[in-house]
Amino acid sequence: MTYGELDERANRLANYLIELGVGPEAIVVEGMGTLRGKPEPDLFLASRERLGTQADDCVIVGDAIWDHIGARRAGMLSVGVLTGGYGEEELYHAGAFRVYRNIADLLQNLDELGILL
Repeated sequence: MTYGELDERANRLANYLIELGVGPEAIVVEGMGTLRGKPEPDLFLASRERLGTQADDCVIVGDAIWDHIGARRAGMLSVGVLTGGYGEEELYHAGAFRVYRNIADLLQNLDELGILL
C-alpha cells in the first residue's frame, strides 16, 4: 500500500468518525499500520494499551467468530451479537461469554456482565 492510499484511508476514517459524531477525545485504534487483523489480538491489545487498562477490565463485542478468537488470544472477555451472519452456537464455540440478538439487547442486559450504569 502506498502513502497516498494510507492518507486516503485515514481521511475516509476521519470523515466517518465526524459523520458519527465521534469527537476528538475518543480513543480510536485502527488497523492501517503494522497491527495485524483478527483473529490476531493486535487491535485489542493496542486498544487496551491506549485506554491504559488491564485485559481483564475489557469486554470485546463482536459479531464474527474472529472477534472472539482474537479476544481470547488477548485474554479478554467477549460477548457476541447476532448481526454478522454467524449463529449463536458458532459464537459460543469461538469463545463468546454471552450472545445477544443485537446491541440494544446487549445494552438491556449489561447486568449479566457485571456492568452497572
